[in-house]
Amino acid sequence: MGRKGNAGYTNPDARFGELESYYSGSLGLTQHYLERRDGDLPPGLSPFPGYTVWSKSTTGVTKDGSNLVSQWNDLSGNDNHFLQATDSAKPTFNPSNSVLNNLPSIDANNGDAMETNDDSTLTASGGFCVYVVCKLDSYPSTFSFFISRTNGTTWGTGWGIYYYAGKLRLFVDYWNTSSKRVELTLTNSTNINIIKFHYDQTRITGEIIGPNADSDTQAQTTTDINATGEGISLNRGGSDAYDGDWDYGEVLYYPLPLSAAGQLVTEEYLKRRYNIT
Repeated sequence: MGRKGNAGYTNPDARFGELESYYSGSLGLTQHYLERRDGDLPPGLSPFPGYTVWSKSTTGVTKDGSNLVSQWNDLSGNDNHFLQATDSAKPTFNPSNSVLNNLPSIDANNGDAMETNDDSTLTASGGFCVYVVCKLDSYPSTFSFFISRTNGTTWGTGWGIYYYAGKLRLFVDYWNTSSKRVELTLTNSTNINIIKFHYDQTRITGEIIGPNADSDTQAQTTTDINATGEGISLNRGGSDAYDGDWDYGEVLYYPLPLSAAGQLVTEEYLKRRYNIT
């Protein structure tokens, strides 16, 4: 028996703050209504439409009896799930992470990683935007990767975020060119973070939203931002030597740049959901 709303209907109910201009068409109005009814979305808020990956730790996590995660579902409708088939490389499901507003997290330690399949819906057109809600545990290596879509360990196409010399480096096209990256300071391992990476083929923007706030921008017009044959990786830069150590709460990927208004909608949703003021 399906769940029903006001007067027996599963259609959106204004009492739950449903706004057509804010809902994501990828999920549909009814799905958003049901999630709001169950308290999984703040009233009236959801990510801005247009994402092709949306994974959150409260929904669609496949795990075994030891809480090892083999699949973290994509809720966008594109089936860009984060996957890991090797037991020794599976992250751990934490049912309640106190730093992430007591919501669950996907804890990827050094040696753990997940990756989506390559898919046409990941192909960036005119830029892209990535949001990740996370907690830093540690940087096990000089080049600890956080999230990327790049070509193996040469990191010569695509985009990614990795650690180097006390900074998070957010790069497009090629990792080792200073004009193609921005840098953020993140050394605090006790706070929640929203890490934002936005690129519109005129400017790279990186930002940490939360207690560890930092931002950086760089003018850049490169067009080589797609890594053919690669999915989006979490916690790995092509091999175990470049893993990081993070607790992930939510991932949103847009294969196009977002307007300022769109960014505000998504950021307000994330801040409300994870109690970031």
